[in-house]
Amino acid sequence: MMNFFRILLMPALLLIPFSENLAQVSECEQSPIACMLDSLLSNYHFKVKNRMNNRNQVKNVYGYAEGEIPVAEPQVVKDRMRRLGYEIPLNYNPQVQAFIDMYTLRRRDQVEKVLGLMPVYFPIFEEVFDKAGIPMEIKYLSIVESALNPHAISRVGATGAWQFMYYTARLYNLNIDTYVDERRDPYKSAVAAAEYFKNMYRIYKDWHLVIAAYNCGPGNVNKAIRRSGGKTNFWEISPYLPAETRGYVPAFMAACYVFNYPAEHNLYPQQIEFTYHQDTMHVVQCKLNLKELAETTGVEYEMLKNLNPELKTDFVPYSEKGYVLRVPVKVSQIAASNPESVFKPSTVSIETPSIASNSTDASDSRQLVSGKGNVVYHTVRSGDVVGNIAKKYGVTPSQIAQWNGLYKYRIKPGQKLKIYPRTQYKG
Repeated sequence: MMNFFRILLMPALLLIPFSENLAQVSECEQSPIACMLDSLLSNYHFKVKNRMNNRNQVKNVYGYAEGEIPVAEPQVVKDRMRRLGYEIPLNYNPQVQAFIDMYTLRRRDQVEKVLGLMPVYFPIFEEVFDKAGIPMEIKYLSIVESALNPHAISRVGATGAWQFMYYTARLYNLNIDTYVDERRDPYKSAVAAAEYFKNMYRIYKDWHLVIAAYNCGPGNVNKAIRRSGGKTNFWEISPYLPAETRGYVPAFMAACYVFNYPAEHNLYPQQIEFTYHQDTMHVVQCKLNLKELAETTGVEYEMLKNLNPELKTDFVPYSEKGYVLRVPVKVSQIAASNPESVFKPSTVSIETPSIASNSTDASDSRQLVSGKGNVVYHTVRSGDVVGNIAKKYGVTPSQIAQWNGLYKYRIKPGQKLKIYPRTQYKG
């Protein structure tokens, strides 16, 4: 007879098969998925509204008391998952149940934070996936990846809601420089993720394998297929996949279930202070600081930061064509009626370090030459990096790279860089 132990949950009683599920529970607790959820307790960028107001705003269909933790029978969970009718098959087994338990029993506060973020980011993902022809339920994978935190950074450096590594991000045309990391841009990163999903589906023709490849890469999936004797079913190749990936697809299935049936588990969104009435401004050839913009327009600085998580600093990158900044409607209205109060022409000054007349570097340090506009030739010195050089001249690293044909911003001492400063250079 299988042994059982009991966990008393107020007021529900849960029976967990000891020999079958204990190992699964342990894997969940140690998984990167759990770590991402836990990071919301410290790395969280939103103001949460009063919890009791949240409960009052959501109809408590089942009449659960505050703090009550209901537990559904396996057959009930199976029936609910079946009723979702998704294109991607949702299986029920002990691995999936273990992640359901993690979400609904042990990470309830974090799950309610994610529920509060879903109205912010899911409409963006839905628009992108609908246009790309991706199954809409793939949006729940972002919960597994990052707990819907655009600022999330994994222990290996994957960044953003869709957790792109640096080189994969560049491969999918996400810009990363001194001022911007588009892996944290909800829309652009979702577009990149959709393209990745499409590419993987062309290879595998199976969404479970596509999801697995998103976690561990197609190389590991192909290796697992070979080691399994050519099988192409996720559950059959699962023993040959990396440990993290073995739990990744079950976690996705659990997320699809939990975040469609939160009220059934007495889970309510922690609603946040966020404006859904947004507009965009094209910031063209001007110096703009988010803190100054907040003070000028009377909006909260944190709101501007949350609307533009891709910005690494408070400065909007200088752009000849125009940087698209997301703002509350109030800001765009002020900018339209009184642009001088918002947009200020760039006044970046470039100071030239004094050079002694007998210095051997004086002749090749910096030189103004005639040509198209004002051109400065900067001689690279030991310790120089493109980002710092760009900041000094009031331009962007990508501009320097374009003007000089740089590969991955690589420079070397003695190299002369052609630069067109934003303001007239005075040497």
